[in-house]
Amino acid sequence: MDKQLKEFFFDEVERAHLNFEAFPEYNDLMDRSLSLFPNGDLPKPLFDLLETANCISFAHGLKLGLRLREWAAL
Repeated sequence: MDKQLKEFFFDEVERAHLNFEAFPEYNDLMDRSLSLFPNGDLPKPLFDLLETANCISFAHGLKLGLRLREWAAL
């Protein structure tokens, strides 16, 4: 993934503009996922997969938003 886009994603998360924990569905699925691991921590490969999926979803939403803005300006 583009480094600049990934930095933008993490900046949005840090500033709480993108807050996954605000969604009950996310919390429920994360709790269920963590319950599968006795120590309560996701294995690094699974954590990396989730992080990458979140970044990809963010990138897609950002691109869609930019295209909608261009379309609306026509």
